[in-house]
Amino acid sequence: MENYTKGESRTVHDPAPLFVEGAVEMKVTNGSKIRNIMGFAMSSIADNNVRHITWNGTGNAISKTISCVEIMKRKIKGLHQITQIGYLRVEDFWEPKVEGLDSLKVNTNIPAISILLSKDPLDINNPSYQAPDAKDVTWAGAAGPSSRKRQTSSKNRQDAIKDVKTAASKPRRFREKGESRKAGNKKTKAENSLSKT
Repeated sequence: MENYTKGESRTVHDPAPLFVEGAVEMKVTNGSKIRNIMGFAMSSIADNNVRHITWNGTGNAISKTISCVEIMKRKIKGLHQITQIGYLRVEDFWEPKVEGLDSLKVNTNIPAISILLSKDPLDINNPSYQAPDAKDVTWAGAAGPSSRKRQTSSKNRQDAIKDVKTAASKPRRFREKGESRKAGNKKTKAENSLSKT
């Protein structure tokens, strides 16, 4: 790259972040403090004129964005949600210093998320729509007969882990079912009694 100089740089969202007229837009960065952005978001959504709020984050800020959304949904019941996952493409253009070389375009794709929370109902046909207080499908049958089997297998697994931890905490001589550490070539009492007969 010593034969090139960096030219202009552009960013393109693919797809474009979710947008609703009159929505409060929250841009979360890696350096954002959750306490600060949640304070502003909660005071904004408390206003009756504000019906929608969008949360946008890219790269390392995605997990922080999702955390903020989940905190808001827990504190304010009845919010509808649509999630959009995509990427932010950074296009860097490089111009040649030497004649005969072509211009270069380097694309870098950074993961991005955009989440729309609304007090009003949203499009239920959207594949990423979540109704207020929606539960994960894997937990839907928790009260059914198959849940007893899951609880039993979970209990058995916990008991097995407890047994292993208990056995591991005992000194080695007790774990070896009565054999002493210095067993070496010495015969046990049972072997001695058998050899005498």
